[in-house]
Amino acid sequence: MVPLTPWMALLFLVAGIVMLGAGSSWLVTGASRLALRLGVSPMIVGLTVVGFGTSMPEFSVSVLAAIRGSGGLSLGNAVGSNIMNLLLVLGAAALVAPLHVLGNRRALRFNLIFGIIPAVALIAGGWDGWLSRPLSLLLLLVFAIFLGSCIRAARGDEETVAVKKGNPWLHLALASAGIAVLVTGAHLMVQGGVSLAHVLGVSDAVIGLTIVAFGTSLPELATSVTAALRGEAELSIGNVLGSNVFNLGLVVGSAFAIHPGPVPSFVVRQDIPILIAVTLFVGLIVLPDGKISRKEGAGMLLVFAAYMIFLALRAA
Repeated sequence: MVPLTPWMALLFLVAGIVMLGAGSSWLVTGASRLALRLGVSPMIVGLTVVGFGTSMPEFSVSVLAAIRGSGGLSLGNAVGSNIMNLLLVLGAAALVAPLHVLGNRRALRFNLIFGIIPAVALIAGGWDGWLSRPLSLLLLLVFAIFLGSCIRAARGDEETVAVKKGNPWLHLALASAGIAVLVTGAHLMVQGGVSLAHVLGVSDAVIGLTIVAFGTSLPELATSVTAALRGEAELSIGNVLGSNVFNLGLVVGSAFAIHPGPVPSFVVRQDIPILIAVTLFVGLIVLPDGKISRKEGAGMLLVFAAYMIFLALRAA
């Protein structure tokens, strides 16, 4: 990787964040419209195309980082994104408009459980600081079970409806352009993030847990805040919980199945347990009554700020 000056590293990082946001938006729009045009139900599109689309920044960055030997950035990005999704994204969405889940409590509990299972597997299998291919395949299996269960549930609730408007070739072109921009943005973000870590004298895992994780969480943040403003609380919460399963199951599983390798042990021994604690906090304390108030949203943002302070003190 070509060394970058501090300003060039920052420029690459910012450009990567912008391209990841634009690319994921184009991919979700083009792919979902194409799927609807071909007669796939909106529910299944939401569970698959939209869920995968909002996780594509993490997928692109983590896979590329793992291939380039930056396992810390790869795992840190996925774990940091999940913590930000639960605390920053849901907290900000609730602060904008209180979130009320009228139904689907069982689906929420199901997503929370599947958000914890791969985290526990990572602690058990990666405690020594190495993510193996068998562990990665286990994560992919957990994700496949989760996705299959979601699709079966969606088909059981399915009532409708193919959208027959629009040119499918234009939808395909938009989705393809989104993928191209995502890949380019991921390349810039990884190169900028690793270079910036070297300049600042911190590990690439810390950059992955903070700056890169924030950049790759922007699609979830935008989606959840918009859904909250529209009164679509279930979409807001479901987007976050589903994306977290994608991140640990599909993203980390794919990255280290392609290129098994070392990861910083502190991410496995400290940050993943924190992720599990945060998941339990949201599931058992915040969400049992089916809502997240503005007060609870503010509290989640304070917990997130405390985690950022913890990371800063640990890196010092």
